[in-house]
Amino acid sequence: MTFPHSPSPDLTRRRLLAAGGATALGTAAWPLAGCSTATTTASTPGNPSEPLPIRIDTDPGASRGVFFGVFREAGVMDVVDAAQENYRFKPAAAMWFTRFGAPFPESAIRYLAEQGMAAQVTWEPWGARDEAIPLADIVAGKWDAYLADYGAAAARLNLPFMLRWGHEFNGDWYPWGMARNGQSADLYVKAYRRVVERVRAAGATQVQWVWCFNNQSTPQARWNDPALAWPGADVVDWVGIDGYNFGVSQPWSRWTPFRDVFENALAIAARIAPDKPVLLAEMASSEAGGDKAAWIQAMFAQLPHWPQVRAFTWFDIIKETSWAITSSEAAWDAMVAGLRSDYVRGNGRALLSVARATA
Repeated sequence: MTFPHSPSPDLTRRRLLAAGGATALGTAAWPLAGCSTATTTASTPGNPSEPLPIRIDTDPGASRGVFFGVFREAGVMDVVDAAQENYRFKPAAAMWFTRFGAPFPESAIRYLAEQGMAAQVTWEPWGARDEAIPLADIVAGKWDAYLADYGAAAARLNLPFMLRWGHEFNGDWYPWGMARNGQSADLYVKAYRRVVERVRAAGATQVQWVWCFNNQSTPQARWNDPALAWPGADVVDWVGIDGYNFGVSQPWSRWTPFRDVFENALAIAARIAPDKPVLLAEMASSEAGGDKAAWIQAMFAQLPHWPQVRAFTWFDIIKETSWAITSSEAAWDAMVAGLRSDYVRGNGRALLSVARATA
C-alpha cells in the first residue's frame, strides 16, 4: 500500500503559530493537564522550523476524555513508532484484523502493553481460505475446542485487551450478518454468546468484549435493527459503532458531516445499553466532495458533547477512498491540531480501565 506524501511537521507548526499557536504554546511544552511531552529536539515558539513535540499522555485516570486509536495495515510496531511521528501524538490503541481459527495474538498484545497501549483485536468469522464460517457451526459447538485454546492462551497472558467479534452484523456484506442468516438475529446472538462464554470458561477474564454494529443498517428493515442482535449486558463491555463519511467517492454516497454519521447510531446505543461505554471502532472521512479538514475539526469539537463516546479508532489507510490522515496537508494539519486537545487521550492503560469503571 502506497500512502500519499506526509506533510512536514514543520509546516504544521508554522501554520499553528500563524493561527495563534504561539500563545497556546507559551513554552516548549504544551500545557496539557496530566500529560507529559517528549520530543527529539528542542521546541520554542520563536523557532517554527523545529517539529512539534510528540504528545505522550501519562495521566492514568479514566474518568475524562476520549481515547484515540488507529488502524494501519503496516502493523502494530508501525503504530507505536511511525504513527506517533506522523501524528505528533502517541495513540492509546492499535487495531488490527484476524481470522477465526487464527492463533491467539499473544506477541502483539504483549508488545502493545509494554508500550502502554491497548490492543483492539477485530476477530472475523472467516476461515483460512476466505470461506465463511457458518454461525450454526459455532452454535453447535464445532469451534469449542478452538475457543477453549484461544481462551486458555488469553488467560496465560493475563493482560486486558479489547476483542471485537462479528462486527457490522446489520450490514449485508458479511456472511455473519442478519441479512444472510434468514433475516433473523437469533443465530448471531447465540454465536456471539457462545464465543464469549467458551473463552471465559477457559479462564480469560480480562478480555473486554466489543459488540459492534454499523451506523446504518443495510437494508434498512425492521428485522435488521441492531437492537434485535443485542446479546446481553453480561457478555458486552463496549458498544462499538462503525461509520464513515464516503463523501461522493461512491456512486451511492454523499458528503456526510461527522455529527450526522454517528448521531442516530448513538441514540440506538443509548437505548440498548445506556451504561456501556461507546467505541467508534472504525471511522474516517473521504476527501471527495467536501472539506475533510473541516470534517476533522468538527469531529474534535463534537466529541466532548458525546460523553458516552470514550474512544475512537481512525481507519488510516487507502481502501474504498483515501481514509488516510495524510490524504491532504489540510487534513493532516487538522488532525495534528485536534490531537493536541486535552480532551483527547493517549494512555492505553487508562483506556483499558474505562470498561471496568462502568461495569
